[in-house]
Amino acid sequence: MKNFPWIDKKISTIDKTNLSHALIIEGQEGVGKNQICKYLINELLDEKNSQNLIINNSHPDLFCINNETLFSYFKREDKNKLKSNTKKIPVGFIREAIDFVMLKSGLSKNKILFIDGAENLTINSQNALLKTLEEPPKNTYIIIQSNRFKCLNQTIYSRCQIINFNNIPQDELIRWTENIIENKNDKSVIPSYMSPKKVSQLIENGSFEDLKVLRNNLDTLFNEGIDGKLINDVIDVNIEFSEKLNYIIDFALSILKKGSSNIHPVRLSDFIEELSDFREDLFEINSLNQRYALNHLLLKIPSN
Repeated sequence: MKNFPWIDKKISTIDKTNLSHALIIEGQEGVGKNQICKYLINELLDEKNSQNLIINNSHPDLFCINNETLFSYFKREDKNKLKSNTKKIPVGFIREAIDFVMLKSGLSKNKILFIDGAENLTINSQNALLKTLEEPPKNTYIIIQSNRFKCLNQTIYSRCQIINFNNIPQDELIRWTENIIENKNDKSVIPSYMSPKKVSQLIENGSFEDLKVLRNNLDTLFNEGIDGKLINDVIDVNIEFSEKLNYIIDFALSILKKGSSNIHPVRLSDFIEELSDFREDLFEINSLNQRYALNHLLLKIPSN
């Protein structure tokens, strides 16, 4: 995937000659933070064949903690954790990483510990990491990526260089969106909550067309009233149930804010609240006929 334009701007501000031994890159999920992490890793392990080794997660001087390696750790050390589908990064895995960075480098001058999704570090894991951050081995870099602001021990922040990702300017997001879709008018199809990474993935795998179909069907339903065939068309769109529910709520909110619907605002607001309550209760429902549930909800769209 090509770097997002705001990532290239961030990269241009990084002084590689004065790089801290530890960096925290944090902010909203899906805005491209890992693109910066990959850039730094490639720059710091810049030897022949390093790039292929990095891509395959087989570089002898790189220790990655991410979903894939976490799964492998639990499969090896604690199979019970696999059943609970936990994403918490245990202290045992951090200790393995610390042991790794204490070793001499094998191929490159530098060694790197990369922690992806650091918001999942347990308190014990953060405490174990602290000492290494305070007294890092020579030529060792620790790159920490977090999808939440200020979620780590404050002492960790005091030991690291911080690269923050606040909200991307709306006009920049709009320009970027217009450049990657075939028809500029289709930018209205993208919901407000969707990250640039998710938008890119939808376009690359062809699912953006499904989103357009969903948008058009909802537009007709909300403007022309209940129609059984249209409801079935919405239900049949090849989009995951929870994602479809999020999209319907976002669509309803957008027309409420714009005042672009003939439906009375109070009735539309009540409908949105009912959808939102249903979404919250989903976690407590053990078995759900998703088709029936969506049909039931869409039949409640207020009439004009």
